[in-house]
Amino acid sequence: MTLPLISADNTFGLLFAFLGLAAFGFWSERTRLGQWISGVILTILAGTLLANLRIVPFASDFHDMVWGYAVPLAIPLLLFKADLKKILPESGRMLIAFFIAALGTVAGVLAGFSLIDMGPQGHLVAGALGASWIGGSMNFAAVAQATGLSENGALTAATAAADNVMATFFIALLLLLPGWKLLTRFIPSRIIEAEEYEHEHEAETEKHPLDMGALALLLFLSAACCFAGFEIAALLGIPKYGVLFVTLAALLVANLFPRQMERLHGGFDLGMFFMYVFFGVIGAAADVVLMVETALPIFFFVFTMAAVHLAFVLAGAKLFRIDLAEALVISNAVAVGPATAAAMAAGRSWRALVTPGVMLGVLGYAVANFIGIALAQWLG
Repeated sequence: MTLPLISADNTFGLLFAFLGLAAFGFWSERTRLGQWISGVILTILAGTLLANLRIVPFASDFHDMVWGYAVPLAIPLLLFKADLKKILPESGRMLIAFFIAALGTVAGVLAGFSLIDMGPQGHLVAGALGASWIGGSMNFAAVAQATGLSENGALTAATAAADNVMATFFIALLLLLPGWKLLTRFIPSRIIEAEEYEHEHEAETEKHPLDMGALALLLFLSAACCFAGFEIAALLGIPKYGVLFVTLAALLVANLFPRQMERLHGGFDLGMFFMYVFFGVIGAAADVVLMVETALPIFFFVFTMAAVHLAFVLAGAKLFRIDLAEALVISNAVAVGPATAAAMAAGRSWRALVTPGVMLGVLGYAVANFIGIALAQWLG
C-alpha cells in the first residue's frame, strides 16, 4: 500500500477529503464540543490527524491552490460589509497591539536563542523563524534565502516542520483563550461578551433565504477584487503584497456602495466555507513525525518564542486596556499571517476585526524581512 492513501496528485480525492473537513467543521459548530472549543479548532485538529495518519499528504498542488485562490477569494467576501466609519475610530488600540506583538516575537527569539542550542547555524534559524512569526511563511522563505539558511536543505526542512506544527497549535490556543473565563475577567472584552450574547440569542436573529443570484454576484465581485488587487501589485513590482490590494479593493466596494452591498446576503457565509477548507489545509500541513525526528530543539525554540510572544501580548492588552479579542486577532496576524487572522475573526463572529486583522497582518509582511535579517546578523 502506498502512503498517503490519497496521493498528492489525486485532486478529486483531496477535494473529497478537505470538503469533508469543511462540512465536519460546520456540523461540529452545532455540537456541545464545537460550541465549547469551536468548529475551527476541531477542523484544524482533524486535518492534522488525517495527514499524520497518512490519509492525505502534507503538501500538494491542491494545498497551494487553497492558499493561492480560496483564501484571496474569501477575504473580499468577508469584507464586503466592512464599514470603515465604524471600524477606523476603534482600530488605534490594535496598532498598539501590533507593535507589542512584534516586540514580543523579538523578545521570544532572544529568549529562545539564549536557552536552546540549535547548532552552528542556530542564528540563521532564529532569524528566519523571527521573520515568520512577525510576517509569515513568505518572510521565512525570504530570510532563509537572504541569510544562506536555504543552502542547508535538511535544516531548512526541519525548521519549517517545527514552525508549521507550532503555528497549528498556536492558532488552536488563540481560539481557545476567549472561552477561558479567568482570562476574560483579567482582560475584559466587550467583543467576546457580544459574541456570547449572539450565541445565546441565535434563534432570534433574522435569517435570509438562499439567493443564488446574490451569491453569484458576490463571488463575481470577489474575483474582480482579486484580479484587480494582484494585477496592481504585479504592476508595482510587489506581487507578494497582492493580498493588501485585494483588501483595499474590497473595502473600496464596501464603502462606495454600502446600501447595495447591505442588500446582498450570503457572502460572509460563502467566505467562511472557503476558510473552513483553509483550516483543514492548515492542519494537514503539520508534520508532527518529521518535527519530532529532526527538529526537536528547533521546536522547543519556537515554543519558547511563542510563549514569550503571547505573554507580551496579554500583558500589553492588560496594561493598555486593549480588548482581549483585538489582542488575540493581532497576535494571530503577527505570528501566523493576515489570512489566519481574518479566518479567526470571522470564525468567532468578530466581524469588525476582519479588516484590521488583514491590514496589520500585511504590515507584518512589510517589516518582517528587515527584522529577521537583523536578528540573524546580530545573533551571529
